[in-house]
Amino acid sequence: MEILVDSRQMKLCDRNTIECFGVPSLVLMERAALSVADEIEGYFQGGDCLKGEKSVLVVCGLGNNGGDGAAAGRILWQKGYAVTIVMPPDLEKASLETKRQIDILRNYGIGILHEIPEGEFQVVVDALFGIGLARDLEGAYKGYVAAMNEKEGWKVAVDIPSGIHADTGMVMGAGFRADITVTFGFPKSGLVLYPGAAYAGKVSVKDIGIDKYSFMEEKPHMYLVGRGDLAEVPRRRQDSNKGTYGKVLVVAGHKNMAGAAFLSAKASYRTGAGLVQVLTEESNRVILQQLLPEAILAAYEGSDLPRLLKWASAITIGPGLGTGEREAFLTESVLKMANVPVILDADGLNILAGHLEWLREAKAPVIITPHLGEMARLVKMPIPELKGQLLQAARSFAREYNVICVLKDARTVTALPNKNVYINTTGNNGMATAGSGDVLTGILAGLIAQGMEPQQAAPIGVCLHGAAGDRQAQQIGSHSLMAQDIIEGIPGVLNSLFGFDTL
Repeated sequence: MEILVDSRQMKLCDRNTIECFGVPSLVLMERAALSVADEIEGYFQGGDCLKGEKSVLVVCGLGNNGGDGAAAGRILWQKGYAVTIVMPPDLEKASLETKRQIDILRNYGIGILHEIPEGEFQVVVDALFGIGLARDLEGAYKGYVAAMNEKEGWKVAVDIPSGIHADTGMVMGAGFRADITVTFGFPKSGLVLYPGAAYAGKVSVKDIGIDKYSFMEEKPHMYLVGRGDLAEVPRRRQDSNKGTYGKVLVVAGHKNMAGAAFLSAKASYRTGAGLVQVLTEESNRVILQQLLPEAILAAYEGSDLPRLLKWASAITIGPGLGTGEREAFLTESVLKMANVPVILDADGLNILAGHLEWLREAKAPVIITPHLGEMARLVKMPIPELKGQLLQAARSFAREYNVICVLKDARTVTALPNKNVYINTTGNNGMATAGSGDVLTGILAGLIAQGMEPQQAAPIGVCLHGAAGDRQAQQIGSHSLMAQDIIEGIPGVLNSLFGFDTL
């Protein structure tokens, strides 16, 4: 998993590198500038670049991000590129390091403009604001961003696109739309979360001398999860039987709502669970037996819930469950009686919204998997406000109620009670379809049943879910993707990892 930082942690690492390890800030700035210049040179040397004069527009702010851009422009100018540098007129307000870069430009005879000129450039570099921006862009700076966006050249952002909040990815008044963002040390959460991810384009992380040692006493607490992390999925053993891979109990399905139970149960089987039992409405029995004959079936009426809870290695409750008195009783009973991990989703979450105290009485680990609407009900926050606080909301809820919170969005956030947060990078917009969440609960239960700890299974399960969706979207397209397609993508992903291979 790749370390991810917010603006506070990045500033801490920067300060520690300078003050504690003694690396001069101008050295860091020069290395950052070299990495930006190298990326632009690579573009000019590639096949996508238009022929003709190699022109570069660099628009710099007065902070250190502007210094990075000014130094990059100077490096390119020294190599013979046609470089135009634009900075605000009040240069006396520049940071100390940026003033040094301005002096170096003057020593070389490189002019500085204060307005963005007419005409086109092959490359447009945004070095107006870095990760420290905390308020909406306005006035001349907003005008700079608008003018850069109107240019037709290849767009490069230095560290983060100007106007994008480094922590949340939200657009502050206006945002620079980059084709590539060259960022330093670690990726920032605002480059991964939407809408920031759409503004950042491709993200290229460059080593400038700020690394894991720069955290010093403080530990990283955010991580990116990608396809490479799926190697953590449990492997099969030669000497095994169905009991080796655990038992999943799926409590799901109201009358005429058998589909959700089917999707969750089948996803558990596809992920590798040894046995799956569905506790559901009696009227669902025939259709589920036809759809998934491998599953054991039990009806709500007359079932021995304590025995079923003891039987299970992992429990899913909520998909298509309904929200009546019986369903509320089942949800409360499962949370308070289960001694194995519980994944709570869909109607289970809708019931929970009025009874959050049940979480405090849970004996076993609980994973909740809300989408934005469900999370908004849990935390009593409007969805637009929640959208701008994904990390904070998930982390706060996880810590307050001692649960694992999997907050589903274009970038799903998994928050643990210990403050650690994982942001998933797999998945696609075709997965915004009915039943996709039911598949995720089944994957999570299947991994836990096979022995993964819930805090590991949650981010890895989200990643597997997204990877399966990506695999299928490549074959049938994102418009046509359905929940069952995601399930059918799981075997291909797992086979690509392990093949027909066992321990």
